[in-house]
Order: sequence, then C-alpha cells, then structure tokens
Amino acid sequence: MLSIVPLGCYGSDLENKKCISMLVTPSTVIDTGSIMSSLDTNQLLGIKHIIITHSHFDHIKNLPIFADFMLSLGNHSFTVYTTENIMAQIMGNIFNDLIWPDFTKLPTKKNPTIKFRPINFDKPFSIEGIEFLPIEVNHVVESLGFIIKHNNEAIAYSGDTGICQNFVDHVNRDPSIKTICWETSFPDRLEKLATASKHLTPSQLAGELAKINHPCSIHTFHLKPNLEDEIIADIKKIESPMKITPMKQKRPITVS
Repeated sequence: MLSIVPLGCYGSDLENKKCISMLVTPSTVIDTGSIMSSLDTNQLLGIKHIIITHSHFDHIKNLPIFADFMLSLGNHSFTVYTTENIMAQIMGNIFNDLIWPDFTKLPTKKNPTIKFRPINFDKPFSIEGIEFLPIEVNHVVESLGFIIKHNNEAIAYSGDTGICQNFVDHVNRDPSIKTICWETSFPDRLEKLATASKHLTPSQLAGELAKINHPCSIHTFHLKPNLEDEIIADIKKIESPMKITPMKQKRPITVS
C-alpha cells in the first residue's frame, strides 16, 4: 500500500512540532527538515534516497548533519534527487566548504557521501518501484510538487506553493489520484503575507479545491506551528465535499 509518514509536517520548529520530512519508504524521504530527531540510528542508516522539493532552510535543515552522520559511521552514501537549479543552490550556499564541507567530495570524489541525481519537471523517475512525477509549483524559489504512484495508487503532494494552476491541472488529468497532501501555511487573516511568500491560507485552499474535478481526501501540512490552532479553525470553516484533515506527525497518509 502506498503511504506517506510525516516525520515532521510543520512550516517551522516549535516544541515537538517539526519541520518537513515525509517518509515514503524506509529508504526514501522527501525533504530533511526533521529526520535526525525522528529516526533512530538504524533507521537513518537505511535512508538511501532523499528527494528535495526546494532549497529553503526548513526543508534541508538536517541534510548537512545527515551527511556528516553517514560519513562518520563508516563510509555510507545516499542519493539526493532534485533539479539542477536547486542542486546548485544547495551546493553554492551550504556544501561550499565554508558553511559546511562538500560531501560530494568526501571521503573521496570517486566515493562521495552525497550523490546527486538531477531530475526534471514532468519527467517521471522511479525509486524501488515507486514512481515520482515532479511538478513545478508556485513558490518564491524553484520548487517541486509530486504525483507519487505505486501500482494503481496515487498521492499528489503539493510541496510549498501558493495558488498553482499547474498543480491543479496535474491532479485533474489523473483520476487515479484520490489523496492530496496540500500545504496550508497561514490563517486567513494573514492572506497578504501568504500571498507575498507564495503559501496558502485555508480560504485560498478552498479556492483550489473548487477547481478539482474528482473527489479526493485532503491532508493539510506546513502549518506554522505557532498559528496551528487558528489555521485549523479556519480550515473547519471550509465548505467542500472533500474531507480535509490536518496532518499529524507519525500518522501515515494512505490512499483513500
């Protein structure tokens, strides 16, 4: 069964609320906001595939520490899947031998800890039998959403995005999608801030849901943890035939 386990599902860290990391299989995770605080040593060593949606800190927060962990525990390696542009942002600003060592050269260039695999918008790729279709979404930096498929099951994952017709179009073209993970970062009263930062409020999410042409269950994520209660109160006001459920950490999201 296709599922996503939110290790962290918030748009920041606060107390026990953690930044974004979505476990797709025991070896594959989307984003690294909270993997180091959510998995034990053996589970971390099992991570071999990391998909990065974009370069913002809350989504790559644990990537440098994870690279150090993998190297220091005995020459382990993993692959990072993202676009060439996002890869360049991460390498130029993090793994630049100033902020953090370049783990694409450690322990050696021929045997690096981090191996990058470039991916492209609308070009599917597979990891251990699961297909990922990268979708360009509407954020302040280049950012990816995904259609995730296994056998006849499919989940749409928005990544960080504001209002995005491209994401809606991809969902509408694929009636096998019955589950959508859709970011909702700010309460309605902060709509100007959400729009400027290219995130969604519950009212804006409602407008997006009205465009979807087949029934789906909706799981909201990336809520700002200090505003969670207010965002959820606004979500409850949405009038939609679709069931809307805020994500909970460690509670699997499965195909409806």
